[in-house]
Amino acid sequence: MPWVASGRDSGRPHGDVDVSVRLGDMPAVRAWLAAEGLYDPALDSLDLGCNESQNDFGAHALVDGVLVSFCPFHFEGRDLRQRNAALAVTDGFDALLEAVVPGVAEGDLFEERALPGGTVIGCATLESVRAAKVASGREKDAHDVAEIDRIGYDPARYACAAAYGAMRIECVAHGEKAGNLRMGVRVAAAARTPRSARHRARVPPAEGSYLTKRPPPRTP
Repeated sequence: MPWVASGRDSGRPHGDVDVSVRLGDMPAVRAWLAAEGLYDPALDSLDLGCNESQNDFGAHALVDGVLVSFCPFHFEGRDLRQRNAALAVTDGFDALLEAVVPGVAEGDLFEERALPGGTVIGCATLESVRAAKVASGREKDAHDVAEIDRIGYDPARYACAAAYGAMRIECVAHGEKAGNLRMGVRVAAAARTPRSARHRARVPPAEGSYLTKRPPPRTP
């Protein structure tokens, strides 16, 4: 996200893209994907066998060979609940994941931002992105944190860092192949999103899956 805000080249490959979407807007996202010829039910959380409740944990799409995840979020009181789904075709297992960030309001985490080209988008604040990336502790995120520091951020809004430090990730449901997922979710308590949780589960992608077929990541 900081590279979108600054318009600068990150200088490193990005193999996938996560887009946070209001839970109520997911039907519009699916309609848009279908209209663009990008919708694939095999990449939709609603079609997972473990999703007996039919709750919406998002949808994924391959766009120019890059996996794009549309991840729904909603608030319960002052708790942000950010959902995502791991899929057997991309991760080797099916699972419904939810990150809970306690004690925050929508205005603490999201804002409208004008990009260098003039387009205005709704996005996470630089402060919340920095807090999440610092909490992740991943080496690649340190590069993004440095870019945010170069852009500059509001220390007063950085109070959200405490909430990300208290974030928890829950495995709501999973398929048969996710035997070690719960351990992975516990390890990922400091990760930034449910996607990180499924990466920490360390289940290799299934042979012939979307991940093994995808071309090398591009550098934006």
